[in-house]
Amino acid sequence: MTPLTGRPALVTVILVLHCVLSQAYTLVHNYNYTNWYSSFIFEDLPDPTKGFVDYQSLNDSLSLGLTKIIGKQVYMSVDNVSVVPLTSTGRKSIWLESKDVFQHGLLIGDFEHMPGSDCGIWPSFWTFHNYDASGVYGEIDILEGFNDITRNYISLHTSGNCTFKSPPSKQTGVPNNDNYDCNLSAGAGCSVQAPEGSYGASFNAQGGGVYAMQWASRFIKIFFFPRNSIPADIVAGKPNPAKWGLPTANFDSRYGHCDLEESFQPQTIFFDSTFCGAAAGGKAWTSWTDCSVKTGYSTCEEYVAGNPHAYDDAYWLINSVKIYQRSEDM
Repeated sequence: MTPLTGRPALVTVILVLHCVLSQAYTLVHNYNYTNWYSSFIFEDLPDPTKGFVDYQSLNDSLSLGLTKIIGKQVYMSVDNVSVVPLTSTGRKSIWLESKDVFQHGLLIGDFEHMPGSDCGIWPSFWTFHNYDASGVYGEIDILEGFNDITRNYISLHTSGNCTFKSPPSKQTGVPNNDNYDCNLSAGAGCSVQAPEGSYGASFNAQGGGVYAMQWASRFIKIFFFPRNSIPADIVAGKPNPAKWGLPTANFDSRYGHCDLEESFQPQTIFFDSTFCGAAAGGKAWTSWTDCSVKTGYSTCEEYVAGNPHAYDDAYWLINSVKIYQRSEDM
C-alpha cells in the first residue's frame, strides 16, 4: 500500500477512534464512605411533603446513630427506638442533598439495602433542579415507593408541559395508571412501574442492586440491575449504556412532547426517608394499600408514632453514588 492510498484510511481510523473516545463516559464524582459527609448536606428542614418526620442535621444524625460508616458502606436510617408523641413533628430521620449539581451524563447508585416495604414509610432517591433556576420545576424520582409496595415507581415531575408515551418495545417497565402527563399539578407526574425486586423488601432480599440514570438532551432513561445482573462494564468503572438493553423507564421526547433542556435544569441529588405525608398517609394508608387493615391503625401517624421497631429494616446501605459524563456533557 502506497502512502497516498493509505493516508485516507488512516484519517478514517483516527476519526472513528475520536468518535468512540468522545462517546465514552468518564468518572466525574464518586461519592462513597471516604467522602460522603463532606459531599452531602444533612438538612434539618420542615418536610415539604407534609410528612410525620423530624429531619436531623449531620451532627445529630451521627450522635443518634442514624448514620455511620460500616466497613466501606454508608449507613443511613430512621429512629427505630423511640415512641413518638402524636403532637410532635414526627419520627427522626434523614434528608440529605448533594453539594454538587450536574446536567446530563450517567448517575449510578449502588445500594445493598434500602428501607423495607414497611407501612408508613416513604423513602426516595431522587434529583431536583438547582434552586437557582427559579420558575422551573424538574424532578426525577429514580427509586421511590411507600408503605408495603414491592415495586419501584420511577417518575418525572415538571412545571411545564411534558408528556411521554414510550411504546412497550422501548422500555421494560409499565406506565402507572396510563398517566403520561408529567406536569406537577397532576400530582403523580408521569410514572413507570418497575418489575418485582426493584424496591423495598424484595430489593433487599436479593442483595440490592444498581440504579442508573442516563440523561441526555433528548431523553432520560432509568435502568435497574439486581445484584446478580449488574453489567460488567459498570463493575469495571467503564459504563456503556449501549450494551445494557432496554431501560426500565424511557422518557424520550420522540415519544411525546417535552423540551427536556427547558424542564430539567442542573440537578441536585437527594436521599430521604419520610413517614406518612402526601404519598404514604391519607388515602394511601386507607385505600391504595392495605396498611390500615394490616396494622389495625386507622391513621398512618398513629402507627408510626407508636411502633418504632416496625422500622428496624428502614435503612440505606450504600456502596457508592457515581456521576459519569462524556465530553459533550461537560
